Amino acid sequence: MNLDTQKILSIDWDNPDGVESQVRREPEVTLRRPDQYGVCLWWSDELPCFVHPDDQGLVDQLVPGNRVFKKQECPNFADRELGYAQLSYGDQVFRALPAIWFPLAFEGYEIGDRVEIKSRLGKHQAMICTIREIQWNQISRRIDYLVESKGAKIRKPFVADDFQPALRLNGHLSERELDLVSKSRFS
Repeated sequence: MNLDTQKILSIDWDNPDGVESQVRREPEVTLRRPDQYGVCLWWSDELPCFVHPDDQGLVDQLVPGNRVFKKQECPNFADRELGYAQLSYGDQVFRALPAIWFPLAFEGYEIGDRVEIKSRLGKHQAMICTIREIQWNQISRRIDYLVESKGAKIRKPFVADDFQPALRLNGHLSERELDLVSKSRFS
């Protein structure tokens, strides 16, 4: 058979007669926006409509402040239609309109990530830590990371350049850990 005369058949498994379907169905692809990071620097008691009514109590504890939140699409379709985004800070999650959120550049680290603090020629003590808080420093206009090591909170804030991903020696790396390692090696 010649390639010019060869016919490619598409089989429709839903059609019991085995007759070729005229309409080809493409698989549905849902595109997910990448996570963004930012801070909620302001709040007004006169504007509670920026926050989902069910999440008002949590927002009163977290906003305003210098915490760096991760912004994602709401999993609930109705909330997305109303314009809400899901903001999270560690395990704390609430829904709000993006009007109270100021975007920041993502530096690659999130709450709960294990990192190794570089010694920087003796400037820091080298150690393995877990990021416990991520905060926006308005004076220096940078992101500060607060860490803990072996359950003890370290008071000194660090910046992303002070870190490198900490690898586990026993067991497989998680997908998040693999991303951190690959980004640090190629940057």
